[in-house]
Amino acid sequence: MQRIRRGPHGYFRYINIIFAETVCVRFQEHLGGIPKVNLHGDAHLENYAITERGRGLTDFDDATVGPMVLDLVRFGVSINLACRANGWQEKAEPLVKNFLSSYGAALRDPGLTIPPPELVARVRASFTTDRELSLTTKEELMKPLGEPLENFEEPFKQYIDQMAVKRPELPPYFFEIKKAGRLEMGVGSALNEKYLFEVEGATKAREDNLFLEIKEVRALHGISCILLSKENPMRPIVMQARLADKPYRYTGFIVIGRNAGYKVDKMFWVHEWPARYHELSIRTSFQTPKDLHDIAIDVGVQLGLGHPRSISDPDSNELRSRMLSTLAELQEDIEQTISDLTRQTVAAWKQFRVETTTQETEKNRSHGH
Repeated sequence: MQRIRRGPHGYFRYINIIFAETVCVRFQEHLGGIPKVNLHGDAHLENYAITERGRGLTDFDDATVGPMVLDLVRFGVSINLACRANGWQEKAEPLVKNFLSSYGAALRDPGLTIPPPELVARVRASFTTDRELSLTTKEELMKPLGEPLENFEEPFKQYIDQMAVKRPELPPYFFEIKKAGRLEMGVGSALNEKYLFEVEGATKAREDNLFLEIKEVRALHGISCILLSKENPMRPIVMQARLADKPYRYTGFIVIGRNAGYKVDKMFWVHEWPARYHELSIRTSFQTPKDLHDIAIDVGVQLGLGHPRSISDPDSNELRSRMLSTLAELQEDIEQTISDLTRQTVAAWKQFRVETTTQETEKNRSHGH
């Protein structure tokens, strides 16, 4: 609640399903002609991560297939809210235009590469080389499981079997569980079940232990214009492979069912959590408008390359051509929708903050606080 009430961007992160459906409705009369692409599904600045291996949008829990405008509008609103948070409102409109321009540039040139933003280099320079400190920091994020680890060991064997097929060169003890805990992070995914497992790694030495994030796959019901909405763990796995700058390693899935106390089967997807990992914050990451500009350009290129990747082969050139035509035809509508939904998000956040504060005050009174 504190993260949601802190500012409109936190609220914006929490209401992704409602926000996406609003975009579907706004573009309803155009949906038949808008190309369906690989969608990140929750494209915003605080889902931009930096690791020692790669950079760019991460967290593919809401990834799916649908109209390209969903990602473009959502990231555009994130730009506007970041400008508002930093007092750069006059920069918002040109930043959005540049973001859309870089998206178009990547559609025109599927081989486009751009250098990492300066902000990425600054963050990487701050990464610790102390492996012990890195391990300890991640272990501190683990909250108590609340149930015996044995409940997870049997379903986890499903994942180990998948890795034995995909990565037969790994030693048999590679995925032996050393520690495990619940993970309580995020805003939009705050109520989803998440775990962090520390596993043995390539040798028995602690310094090469690695961490796996195990995340509940949630349904995307309520978004009328997407094609994939069920709790299928292959949805985020396939989409991240197409969209990520550097796809996750050791991706797989597990199903935890009645033998672990659940009333129904729950699906989780699994991936490595990089040793050095940093997600941006709209409040603290951007020293200047140029920092924000460079990240927006980087994301525009990532989406422009990833949206059409592998989804219509061997007709990818035709798809990119249709996407460029759609961008040119709808750019004014996209920019207007970004502006309108920014205002609506801020207004809704203000109302949410007032109502929840009132409810909290009344609750405290009723308990005699």
